[in-house]
Amino acid sequence: MNPRRTELVEQRVDTEAEAARLREQLLRVLAQLPVDDVHGAELLVAASRELRDLLDAGGGTVRIVVEDLPEGTSLPVLGTEPGRVGDDAVLGPLLAVIAEQRKALSWHQTELQQTNAGLLALHAELEQQRRRLTFLDEISRMLVTSLAEDEVLQRLVQHLVRAGFAETATAWVPVEEALSCTATTEDEIPRMPCPEVVAAARAHRAQTGSGLLVLPFLVGTQCLGVLELGREQPDYDEDERELGNHVAGRAAIALRNAREYERERDLAETLQRAMLPALPRSPAIRVCARYRPATRGINVGGDWYDAFIRPDGRLVLTVGDVTGHGIDAALMMGQLQKALRAYAIEGHGPGTTLRLVHQLMRTQETDLLATAVLAELDPGSGALRWAGAGHLPMALRAPDGTAELLTERQAPLLGLPLATLEVPEHSTVIEPGGGLLLYTDGLVERRHYDIDTGLRRLVDAFAADPDIQGEPLVRAMLADLLTDSRHEDDMCLLLCERVAPENPDAE
Repeated sequence: MNPRRTELVEQRVDTEAEAARLREQLLRVLAQLPVDDVHGAELLVAASRELRDLLDAGGGTVRIVVEDLPEGTSLPVLGTEPGRVGDDAVLGPLLAVIAEQRKALSWHQTELQQTNAGLLALHAELEQQRRRLTFLDEISRMLVTSLAEDEVLQRLVQHLVRAGFAETATAWVPVEEALSCTATTEDEIPRMPCPEVVAAARAHRAQTGSGLLVLPFLVGTQCLGVLELGREQPDYDEDERELGNHVAGRAAIALRNAREYERERDLAETLQRAMLPALPRSPAIRVCARYRPATRGINVGGDWYDAFIRPDGRLVLTVGDVTGHGIDAALMMGQLQKALRAYAIEGHGPGTTLRLVHQLMRTQETDLLATAVLAELDPGSGALRWAGAGHLPMALRAPDGTAELLTERQAPLLGLPLATLEVPEHSTVIEPGGGLLLYTDGLVERRHYDIDTGLRRLVDAFAADPDIQGEPLVRAMLADLLTDSRHEDDMCLLLCERVAPENPDAE
């Protein structure tokens, strides 16, 4: 016998009334035992199910036994007092726990819904910010693709319409005392700005209207122009106005850069053209030259040519190119041009002249380098001495029109950190009716083919009909080599021809 096992009830159950009384006794036992609400309810449900099965089987004997009570726990007392112990004695606490759990679950569900709503809102905001940043990045990348003011503004208004930010877009810039339309997506160029455009330019603040957003191009306190955006509906909201201000700010910086570049380019080109020399005249020789600034990009300021007759009667020809571009390159170009002329007039040969110019550059605080080629021609005999420093080879044409490149060894670039510079000299002869061509890389270098291809095209253009000489030859070569009239570097060309005795006045 198990000392921790106690039989409380043993009863025959044959009717539903007997089963109900036994169930009542079980409820009294459960109420007095240290059983948690969940397990008590489970036991009551299991006992009820067993009693129904017992009645369905015709009845039987049921015992209520308590096992393994904790130490110090009293045995349940069934008693004989009247009154029923309802199911709520066991199920009531359980229902209270369930109700509390349902309340807590409802609170957690509400919190979860609010959290999900917050996450969805945050995701939507982050997606909106991502789209805005992508849009601004596209604007920024588009604005740096050109340094021409009109082209920058035209690309801007087209992009804003294409991206759906506006149905129409127009850019206005100040011209003297008025505003002029520089770029628009309208079918017809507007002649007069609307009042909001004028107000934005004067107040330096954005203006709005029905389906209208007008934004000034501001750099500091300076208004460089006005951007006018329009659409049918809806009106621009606060977020769109803020985004428009960011677009106008980026466009203003691009506009300022384009204008500063144009000013520097114009100044560099003016300096460069002012330094180009007058060409010498002689019965025995014909000299033609061209200078063309770059038609796009920032590559202007470094190329030069020079041609003069020394006191001893020899003709000196030189072409060079300073690395870098802009005003600094133009100023350095002027110094080198004058130095080369001065050293040559003193009677130094081509190699010595280039070496002296190299030494001069090494005394200056500059990172700029230069290429150059210098030739010295005796007009009477056609004897030619020449030397080069990192420059493209000259081209020599025979009287029959055939041409070749003079590819003899040259010195490195002028201005390199070399204590001494060895400049080899070479010699050849220009026959009467023949010619010598000096040029810079802007004549032969292109993005869509390599330098060797450019040099072959140069030789083919130079090897023309021997009857085509002088200015007609120069025009024909430029037409062949600058076919699209757009080149990204400035260009010099210097042509020297010995006049054939039977045709001294040929053009």
